[in-house]
Order: sequence, then C-alpha cells, then structure tokens
Amino acid sequence: MSRPQLNIKFDGEGEKELLETVKTRAQDERISLKEFVLDALKNRLTVHQATQATQPKPAVTKLEVDELKRRIVDIQISLMGEVRKDRKQIAALAQSLALIESRLYILDPPNLMTVEEDSQARQARQGETWENNAVEFLEAISWGDDNG
Repeated sequence: MSRPQLNIKFDGEGEKELLETVKTRAQDERISLKEFVLDALKNRLTVHQATQATQPKPAVTKLEVDELKRRIVDIQISLMGEVRKDRKQIAALAQSLALIESRLYILDPPNLMTVEEDSQARQARQGETWENNAVEFLEAISWGDDNG
C-alpha cells in the first residue's frame, strides 16, 4: 500500500518567498507545514464549490420564459382587481364613517351655553370629514391605469 504524495518544486519567480511566507505562517499558527498546506487546499476547494453554487444555471428555454411572463401578467391583473375592490371598500367605509359622524353631531350638538365658537373654525373642522380624507387619500394613490 502506497501513501499519496505531493511534490511541489518552488523554482519560479517569487515562489521561494511564498514558501518562506507559508513556513512562517505555519510556525505562527503552531501547526506543521503539511497541515497548513492541506488547510489552504481545503479552503480553496470550499471557496471554489461556493462560487460554483452561486454561478447562474444553464439558460432557460424561450418556452419557459414565455410561461413566466404569462404568469406575471396574470398575477398583475389579479392584483389590480384586488386593488380596485379595496379602493371601493375604502370609499364605502369613508362614506359610512362620514354619515355616522354627522349623525353623532346631531345627537350631541355643541353646548349652547358656552360662548359661540368661531364659526369659521367649526366649519373648517366639519369640512374635514372622513369622506374628504378618504377621497384625498384615494386621489393620492395611483395604481395602474387612470380608470381605476
């Protein structure tokens, strides 16, 4: 049974200095030159495998790309439908809240015993109902086309 062996000749330019650096690092880490070189080889193989895993896979076919595009369009259409439903629901809720707010104001009017409140301030507060805020909100949001 033979033992595997790796012989490396350091006779190129800068390779002798590299060998001295490797020996020094191995001594600093208190391991043998053999262990240092084996660790370096293992690390290099691990890095190589990690880079291979992140490299792009083989190209996809045109049929697969077309299918993905079709699915994306279907999902976009579905999302737009949901957004339209949500906008209608928000508008309906805003109207309901405005109606409730106006009925509460009728049921509990401001105290008449107090000095008459500045009518302009009261009108300004009443003008900012939930309905107006919701409409401003919906106008500020731009989803998809102008039709909805």
